[in-house]
Amino acid sequence: MKLPRRVRPWFLAAALALGAGPASAGPLVDALLGSQNYKVRLKAATELGKTRDPQGVAALLRALEDEAPLVRAAAANSLGQLDARESTPQLCKLRGDSDDFVAAKARETLELFGGASACTESKIFVEIEVNGADPGLRRFVENQLLQRAARDSRLIIGRDLDAATGVQGADPRAEVSAGRLPGVALTLKLDTAVQRGASNTRIQCQLGQAVYQLRGERILKGSGTRSATIELGSGSVSDQAINGQMQECVSALVPVVYEGFGEYLKGVR
Repeated sequence: MKLPRRVRPWFLAAALALGAGPASAGPLVDALLGSQNYKVRLKAATELGKTRDPQGVAALLRALEDEAPLVRAAAANSLGQLDARESTPQLCKLRGDSDDFVAAKARETLELFGGASACTESKIFVEIEVNGADPGLRRFVENQLLQRAARDSRLIIGRDLDAATGVQGADPRAEVSAGRLPGVALTLKLDTAVQRGASNTRIQCQLGQAVYQLRGERILKGSGTRSATIELGSGSVSDQAINGQMQECVSALVPVVYEGFGEYLKGVR
C-alpha cells in the first residue's frame, strides 16, 4: 500500500529535528502519513512511540503497510511502546513480511502482547472483581484493570454477574461452564489505612490478589499481596488530598498486579 505524501518541508524541520525533544503526536502523524521521504517517515514512526500519545496509533497501523521496510519495522516497535494491543492482528500477519528485520520486529512487539499465543483464534473469558470498603476506590481499581484487559484481543471481559457475548453470540459464562471456552477470574481485596502524626501523614494501600481457573467451579491457581506506602510529610492533610493520594497509591499497584495476571494468561489455552 502506497501512502499519500503531503507534508511541507518547513514543517518537517520543525517537528522532526534531531535533539529537539519529544514532539507532539499531531505533527508526527502528518509527517508519517504525508512525507515522500522515507527517512522522514522513519523518524516520525520512531518518535511517535516516544510521545506515549494514543492518537498516533491509527497512523502507525497504516505505516505497518508502508513501502519502506524500515518504516514498517519502526511502526511495529512504536506500537509496542504505546501498548497498542489492537495492532495484534496486523502484527501477526507482519511475521511473514518479506523483510527479515520487519518480521523480527513484529515478533518482538508481539512478545509484549502475549507472544505467539496472541495470534491464535482462541479466546479467554476473564472476570475481574475488586472487593473493598470504599466504593469509589474499588471502582477506580476495577476500571484501571478492565482498561488494560480491554486492549488484549484474546480476552472476553466480564465483571461480577454482568453477562457479555463474544463467542458465537453466546453467554461466555455458559461457554466456560460447558468447557468450550477457557475462563479465568482475578479477584482482589483492597485494603487502605491512613496514619496521622504530628508531622507526617502516612497512606498505605494493599491489593490481595487471587487467580482462579473457571470451569464448573472456581479452582484457585495462585495468590499474592502487593502493597505501597506514601509519606505526605505533614500532619495536617485534608481528606480531599488524602483521597487523591490514595488513588495514586493504588495506581502504583495496578500495573504490577496486571503484569503478573498477564503472565498467567499467556499459559491459558
